[in-house]
Amino acid sequence: MSDRLLERFGSFPEALNATEGERVKAVGGDDLEGLFSSVRTAIHHVLRDRLPRGAVLADEPAVLDYLRGAMAFAPQEQFRVLYLNAGNEPLCDEVASIGSVSAVHIYPREVLKRCLELGATAIIVAHNHPSGRLVASRRDRIMTRKLVEAATALGIAVHDHILIAREGSLSFCRKGFL
Repeated sequence: MSDRLLERFGSFPEALNATEGERVKAVGGDDLEGLFSSVRTAIHHVLRDRLPRGAVLADEPAVLDYLRGAMAFAPQEQFRVLYLNAGNEPLCDEVASIGSVSAVHIYPREVLKRCLELGATAIIVAHNHPSGRLVASRRDRIMTRKLVEAATALGIAVHDHILIAREGSLSFCRKGFL
């Protein structure tokens, strides 16, 4: 069975993120879906548990591993927010928006509303590029600038915007976009 999955999808992460219909077509059987759901959930929990207990900014590789595991192989773009407290410790991780295969739209107002609800004083935002391209588009940079401006007015820090792809990541902060 694993050989058929790898032959059809190319990798285990690709198979995990394929649709149910695609997997059933590749190997048959409905029992497979329960297994895939359990594996996906287990991987998410393992990566989440690797996030630092203290300041999340102290362990950038763990954050990147978590984000890659959570969204690198998703078939549509998604915009995820890690909400942090005053000690930069994780309060919550949420997908704020799911888009199409090539775009996702985010409303800064909704992200900041959630910050206020949680008492978050900082955020790290991320979105994936299913195409695999680690290039921040003009639209990505404009949206990030609007989010940073609105957050600053409320005293909320935007520590980074991270682009996630199957083969790596791109930090807006490191690139000088923030």
